[in-house]
Amino acid sequence: MLWGILFFSALGLGFLIVLGLIAVSYLYRLRDFSEIVAQGVPTEAMVERKYGYRRVVITYRDAGGRMHRDSRKLLPGDFHRLQVGRPVPILYLPHRPHVWAFAEDVEQVRRRQSRQ
Repeated sequence: MLWGILFFSALGLGFLIVLGLIAVSYLYRLRDFSEIVAQGVPTEAMVERKYGYRRVVITYRDAGGRMHRDSRKLLPGDFHRLQVGRPVPILYLPHRPHVWAFAEDVEQVRRRQSRQ
């Protein structure tokens, strides 16, 4: 009986920890995107590869000339509109060039902000 209570308590605690980590990850992504909207540097990325379940690999060069490569899981609409070998406009953070977002998404947010 006691072992069962301890087991389910530990299971519940583990579930809360995982939920907390997901929430913190979401807040970091939201903060990063807000920074990109405010001070993003535009560039073009090349779609290198599409694979798996909506995963894409892109490469891009920052203002200092360094190459960056990232693999990211995308929403279905973004995944299907990208084509391997084609450039896609992105914005990245100047102080953390590995953090990027699609230029189209940033422009949508900027348009909404200008209407308010």
